[in-house]
Amino acid sequence: MKRTGIIALFCMAALPPATSAQVILSGQMAAQFYKSAITTSPRAVNSGRPSFGWDTRLFIEGGVTDHVSALANIRATNTDAITFDYLAIRLTDVTPLGLNFQAGKFDLPFGNLGERRFPRKNLLFGLPSIYEYRMALPDHFSPGPDNQVIPERDIVTNVGQGRGMRLLDLGMYHPGAMVFGSAGMLDYAFAVTTGTVSTSSYSSDNYNSDLGKVARLAVTPVTGLTIGGAYAWGAYMQAAYPIPGSENVNSYTERAAEVDLEFSRGHAVLYGEAVYSIFDVPLTTGDQNLKVLGYYVEGKYTIVPRLYAALRASGLGFGTVLVGGIQRRWDYNLVEWEGGLGYFVDRDVLLKAVRRETRILGGSGPKDNLTVLQLVVSY
Repeated sequence: MKRTGIIALFCMAALPPATSAQVILSGQMAAQFYKSAITTSPRAVNSGRPSFGWDTRLFIEGGVTDHVSALANIRATNTDAITFDYLAIRLTDVTPLGLNFQAGKFDLPFGNLGERRFPRKNLLFGLPSIYEYRMALPDHFSPGPDNQVIPERDIVTNVGQGRGMRLLDLGMYHPGAMVFGSAGMLDYAFAVTTGTVSTSSYSSDNYNSDLGKVARLAVTPVTGLTIGGAYAWGAYMQAAYPIPGSENVNSYTERAAEVDLEFSRGHAVLYGEAVYSIFDVPLTTGDQNLKVLGYYVEGKYTIVPRLYAALRASGLGFGTVLVGGIQRRWDYNLVEWEGGLGYFVDRDVLLKAVRRETRILGGSGPKDNLTVLQLVVSY
């Protein structure tokens, strides 16, 4: 993927001069100090050791004509190598109906996170827990010492450990194709990709022979209010090892429905999202549906022109699974609060102070916290 991105950037730089052709560059860089509690919680950062980190992103948009453009989002951090999160070709107004088409690697049209995934637009520090927390359900099951695959064993071992899939996989970037457009107050999109909303992130290869599908509608009935909803479905499991029963991995799907809200008035803005997912899981005692509800609500209030306060509440609630004749939750419920202040030292320089409190409702280490001081520069 990295080689493909470098070739694409070279081609964009080598475009022949034309009146309508242009390349727009912008970026963000963030540097932060953080310290979390010394716990075994999966939300602990760097095992509770105080640390410094950095994150930089470069955004490139190459306009070939008025209707054809190439876009790229390049990310690098102190812990990760250079990665192309976003790398796509976009065609706009390609039909009399005003349809737009996009192909490559892009963010899936599910939810309303948008530019708030980036430090400059993020009201706080991290993403809501529904995008970051790893659940007990893995995307593949491993054989044990007896060379048998027992999914129940992997799920029970992962409870409260943060080792499995995320409900929504970080920024949900994945290769595919998408048709999208607008009709008055209505926005719509339909995408087909090589992964689902829980198994997308930064990988590029397809885990199985199915494709993930996402359909989204959003309406803006009045200025300042947007209500959206999306539905995603597709096989989520890797074909790494045999699974119980005679079915193949394509028979086990993830189905996810979400609703989201964005509202702004005066000095206040509010965002919210709720996601309900059902995973078909092949257990040795028979197939079961594992259900989870995730949510977050976050808001910002501008106190004075340069200073704002922000607050976020998010969480995950898990359904039950029958294991060994006992009905139990397939992971511990989670509740998380994050609050902070943001101060614009300059129009393009933002200083944030953030505190996060996490409660995992079960296990031996249910409490965790994180304190962050972050400086963000846009260019």
